[in-house]
Amino acid sequence: MKHIYLNLKRFDVPVEYGGVNRLAPVKEWGSAVVVGTQDALKKYDPAEVEFVQYLPEAQLIGAVSALADGSPVQLGSQSVYRADTAEGGNFGAFTSNRPASIVRAMGCKSTLIGHCEERNDKKGILSEAGVTDFSAVNRLLNQEIKCAQAEGLTVLYCIGETSEE
Repeated sequence: MKHIYLNLKRFDVPVEYGGVNRLAPVKEWGSAVVVGTQDALKKYDPAEVEFVQYLPEAQLIGAVSALADGSPVQLGSQSVYRADTAEGGNFGAFTSNRPASIVRAMGCKSTLIGHCEERNDKKGILSEAGVTDFSAVNRLLNQEIKCAQAEGLTVLYCIGETSEE
């Protein structure tokens, strides 16, 4: 089985705002990506190739809505938060964070965890607190993995992008 993963980062930001999006208006960008790729990918045997596209959260609902019956495209989020909603527990007031439960509820099957930008964000917060031992970053990412898996999401775990990593 081959696995093709596409991380679309913030490619939805329009050019006039400093981004690269010339594909579609922002509110239609996620669906345009799916519509523009899913038919061509149908020529591959789904038993032999898996295609997962990781989109920014704002794009996921439109992208899920654009999936055709029998689409070979699976959609994923660009990470989840290290805590999640729970019956009788936190009801989900995760302002500016992305609980795994909403990712699953939006129709995603996967999530990307530990991308260099996420690692650098966590390291930056620790640095501001005077921390120089960044081993806590992997422990935080492990909590994210556990939340994602508890919601039934597959995880693409990034382990580094620099030559040192």
